Amino acid sequence: MALRKFLLATWCLLVCTAPILGQNNGATDNEPEFFKFDLKNRAIGSVVKQPELVLPNGNSYAQRVESDLSIDIPGVTENFLVKVDAAIDSVIAEVTNSHLDGRTLLEQKGLQIDPFAVAMSSDIFLQRYTPILGGQSSNITNYHLVAIVDLKPLHAEMNYLWGEILLGERLIQYIMIASVILIVLFLLRGNQVMRSRNTNPPIRIMINLIILVTTLATLALFATMLYWV
Repeated sequence: MALRKFLLATWCLLVCTAPILGQNNGATDNEPEFFKFDLKNRAIGSVVKQPELVLPNGNSYAQRVESDLSIDIPGVTENFLVKVDAAIDSVIAEVTNSHLDGRTLLEQKGLQIDPFAVAMSSDIFLQRYTPILGGQSSNITNYHLVAIVDLKPLHAEMNYLWGEILLGERLIQYIMIASVILIVLFLLRGNQVMRSRNTNPPIRIMINLIILVTTLATLALFATMLYWV
């Protein structure tokens, strides 16, 4: 009799815990999947094991870029490119010392900043995950893009162009200082000559104005040419 009660209790326990064990097994099997991702065609490629995506040693400009979760491929792709562009901005801020117009000045110097091209130079992986809701797989699929993006070549180009920009700005500053000195010298020398020749005051004023305007215009033109070289 006691053995029969024990077997009955054991059977009831198994019946009650079977749904719980089934739910736990389902949750365990519901692991995220990783695929290679074709950014150009926005297509899912072959399945891969979970990528390690370890940052390379000795390259401080390699960054791990991850998109936010999205329920569609176009959405996750656009968000990923926004994150790549933000990574590029962080390098620009470092090179230009957070200059207000740093990106614009670099682009004017010929720097091609294309987040798509930068992203395409790296292997991109897509994570696909279907969450469990109420013990069952939902009909909502979440997508997530991740890659190690190497910004070292872009950083080197930025450094070179920014050096040219700073050189141009320094030359303009030197020209402005030189212009003030030249104007003062021309005016002093011109007034000395005109006083020695007893030149009429109206003529002296006109000559001073001509010297001033001509000198400023010439130096301004020279500074503009240096800035855009």
